[in-house]
Amino acid sequence: MNRRQLGRVGAAAGAAAAFLWAARSAQSASMPEFKVYDGFWMMLGAAIAVTLVAPLVWRWPRERSLLVVVVAAGLGSIIPLAISAMTHGLPLMARLRGSWMLAGADMVGPALVIGFVCLWLALRDEVPGRRP
Repeated sequence: MNRRQLGRVGAAAGAAAAFLWAARSAQSASMPEFKVYDGFWMMLGAAIAVTLVAPLVWRWPRERSLLVVVVAAGLGSIIPLAISAMTHGLPLMARLRGSWMLAGADMVGPALVIGFVCLWLALRDEVPGRRP
């Protein structure tokens, strides 16, 4: 196994660990008695956003496409909370702050972004000799 393959395996392991961290945090912070599952909604939103963006930026240089994936994962994890705030008539910042303090968004959000970064680095290989 060469250095490049070892790096990709390490990135895949990092992605798996981050996604497990996000899932465990979402599960432990959910409040079924109040029907609050913010962490799981954040995971779904981030997955949908990255899935929609990935085909568009797949052929871009890895550094540029990685930035778009980070933004998509971050916004995708916030959009379900914003939709929830609008449907319940809550101020957006109060909804985000409540999710951050009570529903595990402080653990799930960063884990999702880290997980998608590691996954992108594991899937996208930098092609040698294509640097400008």
